[in-house]
Formats: sequence, C-alpha cells, structure tokens
Amino acid sequence: MVITEKNKFNMKTKLLYLENSYQKEASAKIVAINTETPQVEIILDKTIFYPQGGGQPADTGTISTKTGIFIVSHVSYNDGSILHKGKLEGSMNVGDEVSLKIDWETRYHNMMLHTAGHILDQVIKNVDNKNYGVDGDHGIGKRTFVAFKLPVNESLIEKIENEANSIINKNLKITAEMVSEKEIKERKIKLQFELPKNKDLRILGIGSYSPMPDGGTHLKTTGECSKISITGIQEKKGQWRVNYSIEKPNKETNEKVKERKSDSIDNDLSINELKQKIADIKSQINSDLNENLTKEKLRIKYLAKKGLFNNLAKNISQIEVSKKKEAGQILNELKTEITQNIEKSAPTSNNSQKKWIDLTAPGIKPKTGHMHPVSQAMEEITQIFERIGFSRSRYPEVDWDWYVFESLNMPKNHPARDEWETFFIDAPINPKMGKIVLTTHTSNGQVREMERLGGKPPIRMINIARCYRRQQDTTHTQMFHQFEGLVIDKGINIQHLKGTLDYFAEQFYGPGTKSRIRPFHFQFTEPSLEVDFSCHICHGTGFLDEKTDKVKKVNCEAREAGLGHGEAREGALGHAPEDRRQKCKFCKSGWHEVGGAGMVHPNVLKAGGFNPDIYTGFAFGWGVERTYTLKEGLNIDDIRLLYSGDLKFLEQF
Repeated sequence: MVITEKNKFNMKTKLLYLENSYQKEASAKIVAINTETPQVEIILDKTIFYPQGGGQPADTGTISTKTGIFIVSHVSYNDGSILHKGKLEGSMNVGDEVSLKIDWETRYHNMMLHTAGHILDQVIKNVDNKNYGVDGDHGIGKRTFVAFKLPVNESLIEKIENEANSIINKNLKITAEMVSEKEIKERKIKLQFELPKNKDLRILGIGSYSPMPDGGTHLKTTGECSKISITGIQEKKGQWRVNYSIEKPNKETNEKVKERKSDSIDNDLSINELKQKIADIKSQINSDLNENLTKEKLRIKYLAKKGLFNNLAKNISQIEVSKKKEAGQILNELKTEITQNIEKSAPTSNNSQKKWIDLTAPGIKPKTGHMHPVSQAMEEITQIFERIGFSRSRYPEVDWDWYVFESLNMPKNHPARDEWETFFIDAPINPKMGKIVLTTHTSNGQVREMERLGGKPPIRMINIARCYRRQQDTTHTQMFHQFEGLVIDKGINIQHLKGTLDYFAEQFYGPGTKSRIRPFHFQFTEPSLEVDFSCHICHGTGFLDEKTDKVKKVNCEAREAGLGHGEAREGALGHAPEDRRQKCKFCKSGWHEVGGAGMVHPNVLKAGGFNPDIYTGFAFGWGVERTYTLKEGLNIDDIRLLYSGDLKFLEQF
C-alpha cells in the first residue's frame, strides 16, 4: 500500500516503547511503504521507535530484512500511525517481516534529558505550588528547557539545583501507566492540564509525587539521571523558561549510576532467571495442594488478574527479543500445569458442579463515543479566553435582520443582505426589526450584549454559535461555527486587540506561532483588519513538493530568529520554476484567512446604548472549523470532511 495524506491516518501502530522504554530491538511487519518521496516512508504494525513530540527528539536506528536495510532518520506521530522516514538500501515490500534496532546511546541520552525535565518541573512545583510547567524541549534543536506559567526568581537557581539533585540521589522509582478518564476521576488524580483526546491516556509518577501526563520514554529511577545544572532563566512570550543541562557521563558518574540502578531495579530478565521464578511457583503450588486449599483460593492466588502467574507474565517485556518466543512457550506450559493441578485439587464446596466465575476478571467495556472535533475545538477556545477574563455568552442563531445587519452599521443595499448570500426565513416582517434570517455571523450578539448590560461596561464576551451562508467549497460550508469576541471599556485601543490575537495564536497553535494582520473594510469596525495564519500543510510556501520538508525546517529556525514564514521560504526555495511545483489547494498562497477583526464602529456603540465619546472597544469573529484545521499535524485539506459522518475519519480525534 502506498502512503498518502488521507490513508496514513487509518493505519494504527502499536507503541512498544510505551510498554518498555528499555527495549532496544523488536520484530514487526510493514503495513505500508512509499518510495516515491525524497525520503522513503514506512509504517509498521508495531514499533520501538519514539516519534518526535512532547519536547523529546525522535529515535534513530535501522529497520532491516534479508533484502534491504532502512536507515531511520526521523519518526513522526500521525493520530495513531507512526511514520518512519529515512534512506532505503536494497528493497522492502508490504507484508515483509522486519527487525528493528534503535540507536540505544542516543535514546538513553534523550531519556535522561526528558526525565531531568520532569524532575525540574516537580522541584519548581515544590518551591512554588502555584506555578506549573506549560511547555518544554528536551533535546529538540539542542534546546533543553522547561517553560513555566509564572515567573521563576533567578535567586532560587541554587535551591532548585540542590533539590533536583537531591531527588536524583534519593533514587526514586519512576512509573508510567495507561489510564482512562474514569480512573483519573475515581483515583482523584489532579492534573495541571487536560490530557489529549486523540491519544491513549498515560501518566508518569516520580516516587510519591503527584502524577503528571506524559507520552515519552523515561528512566526507571531518578538515580539513573546525571547531575542537573540550571544554565539560566529567561522570559519568552509570556512564559518563563528554565534552561538546564545534565552532566556529561564519565567513568566516575557511570559507576555511581550503575550502583544506584542495582539498588532498586532489575536488569533485563534472562531465560534462566525466568525458569528459576517458574520453579519457585511450581514448588509453592505443590505446597498449597498439600494443604488442601479450595479451588477458589488457588485460582485467585495463581490465575486471577493480580495472581502469581499474571505478575510473572508481565516480565516477558524484559526478556531479550530473540528469546521471547521461548519464554512465551514456557509460560503457556506453566499456565496449563497450574490449571490442571487446580482441577485435580479438592472441591470448592458441596456445590462443586456449579460453574466457577472469576469476579476479579475485567468486564467487557461498552463502546463509548467522544466529542466531535469541532466541539473539542470550541471547548479549547472557551478555556483559552476564560483565562484572560472573557465570559461565554450565547445569542440566537435565528435572529432579526436588525441585530444581524442594521445595528451593525450595514445599509440596506449591502451585498451581504442579498438573498444569494443570506438565508432568509419565510415569516412575517417586523416593522422595526425587519425580516428573520439565519445568522451569517455571531456579531448579532454584540448589540444584544450591550443591551443586556444597559450601557454599563466593562464587556469581555466570547460568543460561540452556528452561522449560515450560501457558500460551499473546500474551505467553506453552508453551516459552520464561529466565535465572536467583544471587549468594551474606557481606553481600549488597537494594541489591546493585537495582544489578544497574539495570545490566542500562542495558546491555540503553540509557542512561536506567527500571524499577520491586513487592512480591510467591515461595516461594523473602524479601523478593520483581516487576520491570517501561515498554512500548516505547505508550511507557508503555497506549494506541495520535495522542498516542503526543507521549508518546514527553515521555518522552525526562522521562529527562533524572529523571522516570518515569508522571509524563510524565500531563502529556502530560491527561484525554482513554479510550474514544476504543485500548488497547495487548501491555502493557495501560503497563508490562510481565519477571520476579521477591528475596533468597534461608533455607530454600533450607539446602537447598543454606549457613548462612543467615552467608550471604545474591539471585536473579532473567526470560523471555528477553519481555525481548527490550521492546527499542525491535522492535514485536513477539505473542511467538509468534518461533517461527512465518516466514522473512520471522526474516530481519529
């Protein structure tokens, strides 16, 4: 199967690194391969290669068969599919059994950096329980930092270092477990931020400290980590970055780490050690049989979910890859022998003919759904604006012409009021309010909010609702959702608007996100602006070709240098003929319009009962779907897919 942007999301990969971060080799099967791209792309049914994300760099290594070797240079996560990119020497085909081997020295160093970042995060929570980490890099682009929501005082550097290295010396156990949302609630686990909806839920625990969400690879104990040093604290885009490094291992530090490891954790389990543990269980069950224990007690002790057999079977992940088949056969023989011995034992009770039921066995979980991706986006947008004092409001989706157009300074001959642009309701016309329409935007809530407050500011409103327009193509649907922001008070100016736009971009798309504003004209704002974001599909180039990956890398470097996507891509693409490159059908130019904004027009303030000589304000209105599809990694090039009803598509979110 050839890998395409549309089908690669349907091929799920089992993530072996979540089960055992120390697994260096594995076998797998190729489910898709693409040799038509500059870098060959391979998707496997399972993998030990960690995809870049969460601040941790991707693994490197090799994938090999008898007919070829694939040198893995980058790995990425695509909603369940793990995409391996690199150079193929020889040949490989779909269905081939392959051997995986990661560059262990690089992986182990990345694990150290990632664990060090979590230790640092915990220490700063200990120093200031109101502060928490919001971002971090643990080796990507040779950057190592943890970014915090609140300021971190430089005078505390020495204290933070000492406490971090104290946690390392305590050699605390590090645990990672997969959990459900229900389990998080039942166990009353408090997390600083919400876990992602499109991935399995996983939490990391350091000793007895509160668990935190994580999807990366980690050490087994803090004692394996090298000494941490704080290299500086800097404020960047409203966050406080605590930069750190770890001591480069030498002979002395390696000996200390080995000593700490041997104190608390087992090394990889050998076949001989497994056989010894099996012999111990056999000896124990023979002893229990001689004591005439009931069948129920024997089953619970040996075969229940937390019984001796299942506890031993969990260790198979520590077995060397080449010996796992043998280990599996030995464990199956043990289970058969235990079952037979239990059946030969004394009856459970007088009613021995009754079928035994293991009440500790997990039940069959019913299939449950999740929120639609658009609903998820609306929840995220609401939370972002609530953090800066906005209140969520809701106003009619079927409203009078006066609120939708007239009160917003739009004359009767305005093109938007034409029936070819707007859906009008066949209903009696109100002498004052006019016709009833399906709202073309959420701006009808502006004057309604002003009326609700009776001309008394301040107003910080966010209104999210359905809107309707007679447009249908890859970037428009006849029904869509829009979020409307409105701020009115004394002294509000365009700088407040720009700051709000930048804040949303950083929070919704991630630190370093670039946007641009252009002069425009709207009847209800003066001055008016159009707001654009760079396209994530073509990375701001406007084209899809072999240079896309290069431009993406240049754009990342440009963010750090303070350059825009336009300046970056000009240098990366040079003057290659445009007729040789495929245009991006989603943006067509490298930038994608997300909506309009501007300062509230004085006539609109008057319509809402506010004095424009005393109060000013700004407003913005953006489509939820179009804003959401700009998120990196989604690669949705047709907005109509969101409402297709295709479960294979919707289950990815």
